[in-house]
Amino acid sequence: MGYLRVLRRLLKTNWWKTFWINFKMLPFRQACKFPIYVYGKAQFRNLSGKIIIDAKDVYSGMIKIGKKDYYVATAVQKCVWNVSGTILFHGSVHFMQGSYVLVAPNATLEITGNHGLCGSNIRICCFDHISIGQNVELTWDIQLMDSSFHYVELLNKEGLVKPLTAPIHIGDYVWVGNRTTIAKGSVIPSHTVVASNSVVNKDFSDIEPDSLLAGMPATVKATGYHRIFDKKQERNFDQQFGYTRTHL
Repeated sequence: MGYLRVLRRLLKTNWWKTFWINFKMLPFRQACKFPIYVYGKAQFRNLSGKIIIDAKDVYSGMIKIGKKDYYVATAVQKCVWNVSGTILFHGSVHFMQGSYVLVAPNATLEITGNHGLCGSNIRICCFDHISIGQNVELTWDIQLMDSSFHYVELLNKEGLVKPLTAPIHIGDYVWVGNRTTIAKGSVIPSHTVVASNSVVNKDFSDIEPDSLLAGMPATVKATGYHRIFDKKQERNFDQQFGYTRTHL
């Protein structure tokens, strides 16, 4: 069965795009290890920027783009990436099918990784700086946008116009529910749970550990919520509660 899984994985890999992005974006000593795997349909509209892997261990497939083994599929199967700024990886991360990643000139998207997950149909628009910690799980249909895209004039404050962009920071071991929007200037501290269909649009640095954020806009609804990231523990609870996980 192990050989069959490996064979299926090899057949699903887009080897042309995998070869191209590794040797175009990475130094040869890293590219020859093929740390980036591309699966299925992918369109790299612009790769004039930089992809940097700054990790102690660089290995094959540590960064996956377009995987199709998540719980929820998406009608948007093709990944679209536009990288004219910098993407900095410090560890492993999987971008599921339908990811849209835009990193503008002079902008930096920094992902610590270490088993990070960007779920199906995620949209990341980075015009300033977005940092994502380790073991972060961003589920499907999530938007991260560090720009408001259009200027708004505050007429009651002598025509004050605020900047379009402000950095986003997501700490370690954060779990973000589906269909959530994370807007410019947002700070989500480590070990926070964000409920589905929330809009995070401010700095939550001073909240208590293990808090639950929810709402439009998001507020602290409760504390003492700790997402279990350990897969062995998760399997034990699945067995205890009779829950069956189904992958695509």
